Amino acid sequence: MEKSKLFIFKTNSLSNDQYLLKLNRTDSCLEVYSKVLNSKLNEYYSIRSDFDSSEYTMFEKVDSMPCLFGGEKSPTPYGVFQVEKVSDSEYVSGYRPGYDAVKFFGYIVVFEDYFIHSDMYEASVTDYKNASSISSNDTFTSGCIRISQKSLDKLLSLIPVGTTVIL
Repeated sequence: MEKSKLFIFKTNSLSNDQYLLKLNRTDSCLEVYSKVLNSKLNEYYSIRSDFDSSEYTMFEKVDSMPCLFGGEKSPTPYGVFQVEKVSDSEYVSGYRPGYDAVKFFGYIVVFEDYFIHSDMYEASVTDYKNASSISSNDTFTSGCIRISQKSLDKLLSLIPVGTTVIL
């Protein structure tokens, strides 16, 4: 485990989180971190032998998913949030220029109308596996974080409501 792949928090509401999500804007990826034993602190940092790590929560990066996020005109917010809702249902949105409505399959609500979701499809699509995405050539989003359907499906099986998300 590399130091750059670690996050350490003073214990608070994060202490019960098994996972942590972080938007890496520099590398255009959504990083997934998993909680690790606090004894790892002493392995990677020169902390005195009597240091009490029980007041800290430590996470290690376990995955990195390429993503798009908001552009200059419609940025993704900065901050620390908690997942508000997780759903594998279809979602119809009106935020796509040139379309009255579009659809994506599954989503994670991070903050208000800011989601983590997959590519978008025309609202009439019922099965994304046999349809063409209308967003595959995009270079930014309207503020949401967009990842592949495969990555989203993985997150939907891992991430519960309340998980911390750093944007």
